[in-house]
Amino acid sequence: MLNSRLILLIVILSAFALWFNLEQNTEDDTLSSSSLQSTDYSWQLFNSTTWQLNKTSQQSTIIQSDTLFFDDAAKTSDFTHPRVTLVDEQQTLFIESQQGQTSNNDLFELSGQVSLIQFDQTLSQLNKATQNKTLTTEYITYNSKTEKISSDQAVVITQPSSNLVGTGLEIDLKTDHFQLLSNVQGEYRPIKAE
Repeated sequence: MLNSRLILLIVILSAFALWFNLEQNTEDDTLSSSSLQSTDYSWQLFNSTTWQLNKTSQQSTIIQSDTLFFDDAAKTSDFTHPRVTLVDEQQTLFIESQQGQTSNNDLFELSGQVSLIQFDQTLSQLNKATQNKTLTTEYITYNSKTEKISSDQAVVITQPSSNLVGTGLEIDLKTDHFQLLSNVQGEYRPIKAE
């Protein structure tokens, strides 16, 4: 009787040990499949904010993103939901999109529900009531060296007293000059004096 109880206890303990071992292996497999996988990227950031300050011209660039993958060999960065803030002495420009990529940290390509919102004030003086222009499109390129933005997609520009639509766009941020390239249509709404 004692012998059969001992054998039954050993069988139960063995079954428990086997079950426990299988559970551990299942948890390890789940953990490894949800962990970061090895990539060709040099580094990865999640929920990041990056600043670039230019002391001589008092310009700054702030880039926030949900994910950022940088490849040092190719000098490219891939962003998910990038939010770029460009600030100089005269204006603040917010650019947001679903995806983004940079080449050599100079050329930004932004795609998917791209919006640009311009304010004629610096970030520290920002007042939402002074919003100047809002631009929406599906794709833009921004060259940080030349400070130019371009697109070959449909564009909508909304200002306090007008709406413009067209295809293709060129913006020179230094001169605050913008040009719609084709299929341009506009609507002007005079602002009523109070």
